[in-house]
Amino acid sequence: MNAPRTLFCAALVAAAAVVCATPARAVDRSLGADVPKPVVTGTPWTDAEITSLSANLDLDLAGAKTLRGAHVGIYMIDARDGRVLYERNADDAFQPASTFKLVTGNAALDTLGPAFRFHTEVVANGPVANGGLQGDLILRGGGDPFLNMHDLDAAADAVAKAGITRVDRDVAIDDAHFEPPSYQPGWNWDDFPYYYAPLISGLTFEENVVSLAISPGATVGAPVQVTATPVGTVGVPLASCSPDVGVRVVVDATTGAADAKDTIDIDRLPSGCIRVTGTIPLGAKVDHVDAAVPSPAAYAYAAFVAALQAHGVQVQSVPAMTGPWPSAYEHRFAGAASPAAKSVWSHDSEPLSDTLADLWLPSDNLVAELLLRQLGYADGGAPGTAAHGIAHEITWLKSLGIDTDAGLSVDDGSGLSVYDRITPRDEVTILKHEWDGPNRDLVLDDLPIAGVRGSLRRAFVGSAAEKHVFAKTGSVSHVSTLAGYLANAKHGAVIFAFQVDDWVGAASDLNDLRARFLSAVVEN
Repeated sequence: MNAPRTLFCAALVAAAAVVCATPARAVDRSLGADVPKPVVTGTPWTDAEITSLSANLDLDLAGAKTLRGAHVGIYMIDARDGRVLYERNADDAFQPASTFKLVTGNAALDTLGPAFRFHTEVVANGPVANGGLQGDLILRGGGDPFLNMHDLDAAADAVAKAGITRVDRDVAIDDAHFEPPSYQPGWNWDDFPYYYAPLISGLTFEENVVSLAISPGATVGAPVQVTATPVGTVGVPLASCSPDVGVRVVVDATTGAADAKDTIDIDRLPSGCIRVTGTIPLGAKVDHVDAAVPSPAAYAYAAFVAALQAHGVQVQSVPAMTGPWPSAYEHRFAGAASPAAKSVWSHDSEPLSDTLADLWLPSDNLVAELLLRQLGYADGGAPGTAAHGIAHEITWLKSLGIDTDAGLSVDDGSGLSVYDRITPRDEVTILKHEWDGPNRDLVLDDLPIAGVRGSLRRAFVGSAAEKHVFAKTGSVSHVSTLAGYLANAKHGAVIFAFQVDDWVGAASDLNDLRARFLSAVVEN
């Protein structure tokens, strides 16, 4: 089971509904004193050194059983002058998996700038008389990936301090900053219940994920105990499910014998509920599962209403939990504010320079897809769409000299789509562009490091590549990719892409091969 996100509870608001808040995010980009950053300085590679290195690398690949039948592409250059150090199938198209986040992140960095921040606000859309807001209270999203319960609690507090004690019309969600919640072509439908494939929306709340804590009942055969954080209704009948009713959880899981196998899983029903299935052993520890929510707008609505009530603000039209939300909750208010409209709370996200660490270190699909749509917004205004973002990325790639008509297919921002394709040469071109530009140190600060942080924290430990590889990982079924920078003490920085698809080997074997391969470059 995936680890739970850290949450702390603020108040109880209703039966089966809990308001909890997420503390402010902190990006850990520490290096450690003994991690050498790739640098420009060093002795140029000689022809003899390159020939010897290439021969040794060829031998290593030729003897690798884990690559039998796989498609392997590698491109490696001297960061100083672009001289090719090694290449194999460098112009073949590969499925990039999450190394595609290098495209999205660097395009966003060049287009939006490192200081860019997402903006969220709450608007009182009418006058206030005797504590009553005579209009809608609008929660207006701006694409922030990390808006959380802590923020909505602060927003509700600001509403109360503005003298609003009740909302006479509706609490409404404005998510029109981006296109309606969507997935991208080529995403696997069986990923949709899980945290790593959430719906992408203009108002994102708690990463469009609800955290479920699942524990055994008191006796064998008893239903499991489930809590939903920060807000959700657990134990509902199937008949009450609807895609527009916020988070509702159907519990079809039971407690097994103490020696039973833990088979707890989740799925998302077409009717809109999250369903917990399987068995958890008697006396077992709590399982934590992060589930993608079926309706981001309804999820944010429920949490915001709960926060308002916790701060003493009465909401006049709270929908009954047994029926669908009124359509008013999802009005799109762009350009429709009344003359008396007033912003009562606003929130700016962390800067893009930090968001890239959130994108690359854990490999966050949601962040990638929101940045893609923000690129679309930057080009054409609201709503920002994935299609406009993809068009922007293709134009940006062309500006780097990449032939976008050969070896390239851009179908999302995260690399989750099975239709994405890019060549090793093109990935290195992107990395060389950032190396030569003003954001080199920022990019290095935000990438995983072998044996140190992010998705490479456990990789290459004990080898010469440990602490010397700053790179983005990628992994989906039968695909494993790695692209980034490498520190060579003698020759300076090396830029590389190492892509493998049509691969059925063991991850540990491929990790060992890459450790040997990259260590040879580090030590040459």
